[in-house]
Amino acid sequence: MTTFDQLPAEPGTRNAERQPQNPEPGTHNLRIGIIDYLNVEPQYYRLQERLAGKPVRFLRGVPTELNRALAAGEIDLAPVSCITAAELADQVAILPDLSIATVGAVKTVLLFSWMADPRELDDVRIALSDESATSVELVKILARHFWQVTPRYSVEPQDLGQMLRRASAALLIGDDALVESAHRREIPGRGQPYAFDLGDEWLKWTGLPFVFAVWAARRAALPAIAELDIVPALYESKADGLAHIPEIARAYAPRLGLPVGVLTKYLHDLRYDLRPRDRAGLLTYFLLALPGFKPEGLQCWHPQEGMRQLFQGIEPADVVRFNPITA
Repeated sequence: MTTFDQLPAEPGTRNAERQPQNPEPGTHNLRIGIIDYLNVEPQYYRLQERLAGKPVRFLRGVPTELNRALAAGEIDLAPVSCITAAELADQVAILPDLSIATVGAVKTVLLFSWMADPRELDDVRIALSDESATSVELVKILARHFWQVTPRYSVEPQDLGQMLRRASAALLIGDDALVESAHRREIPGRGQPYAFDLGDEWLKWTGLPFVFAVWAARRAALPAIAELDIVPALYESKADGLAHIPEIARAYAPRLGLPVGVLTKYLHDLRYDLRPRDRAGLLTYFLLALPGFKPEGLQCWHPQEGMRQLFQGIEPADVVRFNPITA
């Protein structure tokens, strides 16, 4: 029977009040993680219906919660921060043709700043979202190599007003960033901060898409995923979801208090595949973010095709050659 639970949060985070429901003794449900953001909704569209009657359990959480749960073996399959997938390369496999990516502006990974130019952020503090892993490292890469500044960093709960009272810039991701980008509100006593879209900054620098999340499965769970036909169900849900974006936006709009048109355009602007140019952007990011990263170590898996190298035949952007990475 399909069930929905909430992942436990780390103490002190904004989701710490969440209480998970433990599975019934003796059950062996396949555990699928669900990111609790709008941008993944098209990939989950009617997934519960497609898997009805199968021993599947869904667990909701923000990216950092799903990252931790996959690493700990508390879930078997989830869309996770791409950097987490790379760090767990010997334990997981990537599902092909599924991602959360963008070419240019993404609207939900934003750096709000009191400085009019990111190149002015040298030797100041940047507050980083505690809900992100990939985007946190993206800020550091852009600062070091593209903006050529050396800020100080702190990781904090997502609250733009509080973050910008203590720092010169703040990274927000997900639904919170989408709401803030739509309202462009003023911070009491300070005014309206500038906003820089990190998807756009990455495109200016590399000329490539940026992949924020990929679907990763624990290798030990691959036989069960194949037996339960999870991958075909995910592909069907994605295709169905992309055909019903206006309906998804309409259902989600009351949760964010934003116009349906804003959410519809946002979802239409995202990429949900993992095509060669997406993989080139992903490889570029990994080589810049992870000293010693071995591209051949990250495998993708399809139930009919088995395992293969994710980056076979893929070349990174030239910026990698011009920005050598040191540990």
